[in-house]
Formats: sequence, C-alpha cells, structure tokens
Amino acid sequence: MLAGTLESLITVWGRAQEAFGTTVSPTQLRALTIIHRARGISLHGLAQEMGTVSSVASRLCDRLDSAGLVTRDLDAHNRRKVVVALTSDGESLMDAIRARRAEDLVDTLGRMPAADRAALVAGMEAFRRAAGHPAHADSDTGEGVRDAPSRRFA
Repeated sequence: MLAGTLESLITVWGRAQEAFGTTVSPTQLRALTIIHRARGISLHGLAQEMGTVSSVASRLCDRLDSAGLVTRDLDAHNRRKVVVALTSDGESLMDAIRARRAEDLVDTLGRMPAADRAALVAGMEAFRRAAGHPAHADSDTGEGVRDAPSRRFA
C-alpha cells in the first residue's frame, strides 16, 4: 500500500518536469535541485550529496553546463575547489518546475479532507527527519496546508 502511495506522489511530482518538455534527466534534475538548494556548492559536495564520486558529478555537470543550466568556477578563497552554480536559465527552469509542482500538489491536496492533509503533513515531516534531511530556511514547512489547500508551497 505504501509503495503504491509513493508511486502516486512520484507521478504528481514528476508531472512538472514533463510539462516543460525538458530533456533534463531525473538524475540531472536531482543535481539541479541540490545546486539550487545549496547555492554555491562545491563539485565534491555535489558528489557527496548525490552519493557518487567527483568524476561522475563532473561529467554530469559537463552535460548541464553544455545545456546552459550551470556554471563551474574556481572558488575565490580556495583555487583547488570548483564551485557549481545555476545559470539564469537553470534558475528559471527550477523556478518553473517548483511552481508547477506546487500547483499540482495544491490541486491534489485540495481534494483531500483537512484532517487527512494534516496527517499527511505531519507524517511527511516525520519521514523527512527520519531520512536525515534538515528543513531548509527557504522551504515551506507545510504549515497552513492543513487548512488552506490553495497556499503555494514547494
């Protein structure tokens, strides 16, 4: 039952990428999401976040750089460190995907009773903590989703 529920969530979540007809793979989108969240992450840090080695992350960034979605620069304080950042096109793509995801989630959650939404938000917060992912200052905690399904969140 849980696996089916998670597949439904993945389907709703994945619609945003499909809506833009982007050729960005799920792995590339994951990298873009990490880069967007971390703001100026090192290539090594990206590899660690993705659970891979720096050479794989570097090849991934080669493709994202060729697509005009990221830049790589030497760190101003440590010339051995390569820092990865989104370009304006990368930021635009991520903003569009996040907005579409929020719309899809709000639409889906709006069809749920308020008590079920509250239980889902509480359960997902517990899941996030159990998975070891801290809340980010720029992310919505889901507060207000319980009572206001039209509230935008990403």
